[in-house]
Amino acid sequence: MRFEHDSQSGALYIRVREGEIEETLDLAEPGFGAHVDIDREGNVLGIEFLSFEEYAELVCRSGGALELPDRIEDPEHFRTELARPA
Repeated sequence: MRFEHDSQSGALYIRVREGEIEETLDLAEPGFGAHVDIDREGNVLGIEFLSFEEYAELVCRSGGALELPDRIEDPEHFRTELARPA
C-alpha cells in the first residue's frame, strides 16, 4: 500500500495495488470528491480523495472507519452500501 499526497491540489491517493484502471467509481454523491479505481476484474487498485477534508467527512459518514473490499463485483451495489449510515 502506498499513500500519495499532491501538495498543490491537496488530493490524497491511497494505492492498494498496481494494475491498469478499468473504471473509476464515485464513493458518494456526484461532485463529492472521493473515488475508487478498479481493474477489469473488479480488484480495488486505489482510492482518491480530492482533499483531506473529503476523506475525513467520508470516514465520519461511515461511522469512523472506512472499509474497502478487495474486489468490487457490483459497482452499483457497492455505492448503495457505502451511502448507508454505519
